[in-house]
Amino acid sequence: MPKKNYYELFKLYPPIDTNQLQDAYKQLIFEHHPDRNPTRLESAIEDTMEIVEAYSILSDPTKREIYNFQIRNDIRRDIGELFGIKKSLLKMMKSKEEVEAEEDFKKGVNFFADKENWNQAQHEWVKCIKLIPGFVNAHYNLGIVFGYQGNFKDSVVCLERAIKYNPGDFEAKKTLSTAMGYVYGKKV
Repeated sequence: MPKKNYYELFKLYPPIDTNQLQDAYKQLIFEHHPDRNPTRLESAIEDTMEIVEAYSILSDPTKREIYNFQIRNDIRRDIGELFGIKKSLLKMMKSKEEVEAEEDFKKGVNFFADKENWNQAQHEWVKCIKLIPGFVNAHYNLGIVFGYQGNFKDSVVCLERAIKYNPGDFEAKKTLSTAMGYVYGKKV
């Protein structure tokens, strides 16, 4: 998830008008520029860099789509229910595959914390699904990370799989709707 809501930084809310964004950008740069704040130079530099980054994202339609997906959606950190595993009265313990898949899922969650490790997080969640195809939260998290990377087509595929295994997952349905909007050109 992004650290700060850039819409709040500019005091603008979707949908945004590019002229309003430019005006807000100029005003913030003017207020926070290091030349105007010599007594707090270090924080003024940080503020200015954040304002420039925010403007760079919100002024570019493709970057804004990805950013909007990121601020609206997050991965699931709990293991959740595993579908397709047959349990009998005699089999109360978790299988070796279940234990391994749960460990891989947790590793993926930990890797996701750093953007540089998102590919490793994906790898861990794919391992979960290979072990247990009905691992809904692994499918969901893959859908989220693909969306974070701007790959909304793969995001849709993963979220559809999560819903296939758990048709009552309304959060996944909502996220799928958002991702489909980006794939098919409808801004949500």
